[in-house]
Order: sequence, then C-alpha cells, then structure tokens
Amino acid sequence: MVAICLRVGLRSVTLKYMRRKFLCGLAAALWAPVLAAQPVPARDLWQFPLGAVLEPAVFAAEAGSGHWNPATVAMPENSRLRLGVAWLPAAANQGVDGQLVGVAWRRPSGTTIGVSVARSAVNGLIRTDADPTSIGTINYNSTMVSATVARRVIPHLSVGVAARYREGRTDELVRSATAGDLGVVVDSLGKHHFRFAMSSFLWRPGQERDDRPTFLAGVDARLWTRPTFPDVRLGYMRNAMSGGAREHGPFLSARSGALELHAGLVVTNVYGDRDVRARTGLALRFARYTVGIGREEGVGGLEPLYQFTLSSLVK
Repeated sequence: MVAICLRVGLRSVTLKYMRRKFLCGLAAALWAPVLAAQPVPARDLWQFPLGAVLEPAVFAAEAGSGHWNPATVAMPENSRLRLGVAWLPAAANQGVDGQLVGVAWRRPSGTTIGVSVARSAVNGLIRTDADPTSIGTINYNSTMVSATVARRVIPHLSVGVAARYREGRTDELVRSATAGDLGVVVDSLGKHHFRFAMSSFLWRPGQERDDRPTFLAGVDARLWTRPTFPDVRLGYMRNAMSGGAREHGPFLSARSGALELHAGLVVTNVYGDRDVRARTGLALRFARYTVGIGREEGVGGLEPLYQFTLSSLVK
C-alpha cells in the first residue's frame, strides 16, 4: 500500500497531482530515500501561485514584494514607500496555505530596495505507525526571505535582482539554501503601451537539476489606443520549471476608475498530463490602498483556490 501511495505522491509535485493526492504521497515519501536526498525539502510548495493569482506571476506587483520578478519592486518617481501582504488560505481538500509580507523603499537616487518574507506549508499531515491511528503530526513547510534591489535604468526598462534564503522542513529534516534571481520589465512602448517581462525564480547556478528553478515570461498590450476608451489589456504568459511543469495561457485585464478586473486561463502540462484552469479576480484602488481578491478554479472536483492581497503606496 505504501509503495502505491509513494508512486502517486512522487508524481504529484505539481497542481493536479499535488492537490489531489499530495497528502498521501507525502506521508509515504517521508520515509523514502528519494525525498531525503532533496537539497532543500518542500521545494514543491513554491509551485503554488502565492501572490500571483490576481495577475500573472511575472507581472505580479500587488503585494509589492517582487516575489516572482524582482523588477516589479521598482517604484515610480512620486513614491517613497510600499507595504504589501498576500494570503493564500488552504482550501478544505488541498491543505496548502501561504503568507507573504513585503516592504519596499525608493531612495532619492531612484533605486528601490525591498525585503519580503514568505511562508508556505501543508497542514494536517498525520503521523501513523502500523495502523491508521494518529500518533502526531508531520511538519512540511518552507520559509523564504528575499532582499531585492531594482530601478528604472533607462526609459521603459526596469531591472531587478534578488538574493533569497530558503529553509525547508520535512518532519525532523531541516535544510537551507541561497539563490539569486534576475528580472526585467519593459513597459509603455508605443501607442498600445506594450509590456514585456521575464525573470527567474529560485535559480542556483549549477544546481538546476536538483533545485528546479522556474523561468517566467509574459507580454501584454492595450487593445485600444484612444485615451477615452476603457483601459483593456490582452496578454500571454508562460512559466517553465527545470525538469518539471510547463504553464502557459492568455489573460485579460480591464480597468475603469477604482475597479480593475482580471481573467485568464492557465494550461499546465506535467508528466504527460494536461490541466486547464481559470483564474479571475478584481482589485479596488482607493486613496493609496489597493485591495485584491483572486480565484483559481479547482480541477478534479477540488475546491477553488482563493488569494487576498492588500498593499499601500506612500508618496
């Protein structure tokens, strides 16, 4: 039985498999040499879209942390400080939740310095022995601290770098690692305000096979050029994990006054399987605050995934 559960669990490191049979696979894998050999435990938890349900990860800026793309931390000239939080609560049948807190400060020189702390964990892992009776719980979580520097180097181009310290825990096993990431954002080009971005996430040069960095890219543009028309943008995103899942899909955003709406499709290919999920959300902007809520539809009968964000920009 454990062998069957282990085979399922090891293939469930992303999305559909992770959400459907994650608890079963993980409980068995805790005693497997394969998991014990991981450089840093709980890498799989950073595949969940913490801070990036409302908008594609490579553009995600609402939490103000640069978690996925360091270049998104860069702040406009008339701003001094930004604070942001994101919360990804666990659905009843998924078990994974996450929290993200970030602060960014724009220096007079134009450089923005940011610091963020993120945590992701699986709740409800029960420890058993020879029978199903619980004899305790199992810790499976990861914490990441990021220091980011970003600035607009030339008109329309922002560049950012991030140094990350990540600690992962699997039961009694605790390991840590550092990583460095680079991101760029090109924006407001031409009449359609074309925008392009790309970044790395958890990249440790020379450790790609073990640590599986993710590379992200996205592009969008305004559908109409007239200022009197609604600000509607259409785009496309693609994320690729080294030796893992591939995600891609179109997305749409529309803004009118204080209200901003988002929608998109995410197609995931992993281990020969394909899932299609819808993401929707809205953001309300009033004074210097932005409140957002995003929703990702569940697959295979699972409940939807929700995310809440709050950010404040001090000028």
